[in-house]
Amino acid sequence: MTADTFTDSTAFLASRGAAGLPHPGGTLLEHLRRVAARLKDWGAPEEVQLAGLCHAAYGTDGFDHPLLDLADRAALAEVIGAPAEALVYLYASCDRAATYPALRFADRFTGRTVDPSDAELRAFILITAANEIDVARHNADIRTEHGAALHAFFARNRDLLPPVAWEAVKETFAVRIASLDHLVLTVADIPRTIAFYRDALGMEPVTFGDGRHALVFGSSKINLHQAGREIRPHALHPVPGSADLCLITHSPLDQVAAHLTASGVPIEEGPVPRTGALGPITSLYVRDPDHNLIEISTYG
Repeated sequence: MTADTFTDSTAFLASRGAAGLPHPGGTLLEHLRRVAARLKDWGAPEEVQLAGLCHAAYGTDGFDHPLLDLADRAALAEVIGAPAEALVYLYASCDRAATYPALRFADRFTGRTVDPSDAELRAFILITAANEIDVARHNADIRTEHGAALHAFFARNRDLLPPVAWEAVKETFAVRIASLDHLVLTVADIPRTIAFYRDALGMEPVTFGDGRHALVFGSSKINLHQAGREIRPHALHPVPGSADLCLITHSPLDQVAAHLTASGVPIEEGPVPRTGALGPITSLYVRDPDHNLIEISTYG
């Protein structure tokens, strides 16, 4: 939006009392300005930015402090334009009890069912995301109480959000798992398992705690449980031979294959193309002493 349009819209909101209404993070006006700035950062169209700036002009189902009466819709439209004002009305009029679980729209002012266009749906979801993110980041109690439900709502409708907005939703409301630290294999013979992973796959055996055994590789490790003497808590049905693991190597696969053959480890399949977490991989498959399926792969 142009600087003049933003200034005029902000002045209009201030003249209607937005600067005097308390809101998480300061005043309502400060909140509205942050929502508009976030929408701009996400590359939203101008009318969506303006609607985000003015989204609380008629109050909302969750913030019942209207800045102007519905009879004055023309006054807001004159400042921000009719397309943006229509989005403001859509946002303000939605009955959250109907909209948030299933994205069905009922006009809480008239009681009528509403059928928004695809563009209106996308604008609504984007404004909702910008608004809820700002509120949550300025009020930990609201985030704690509503964060899980909001994440579920946005996850169900993520196809309506651009990637940058979805990432912001996840950062704000979701538990973010960064990586796998370790996994546990239940094995029939710990010394035999250690010898296999050490000699065939180059892992480093370590002992920790009260004589427990693990195999370290990269920034991860495999903890070993002796079958029948598993350490609690453990999987519901821990049995040897039930795992299927994919391990990434930086060694050329032909070198890996030659080493496995020299170590007496049969290659069950490969090299074959597969898909890893980050894209295409090439894989070899072998079995460990418990017949767990071990996939050894390279990217590129």
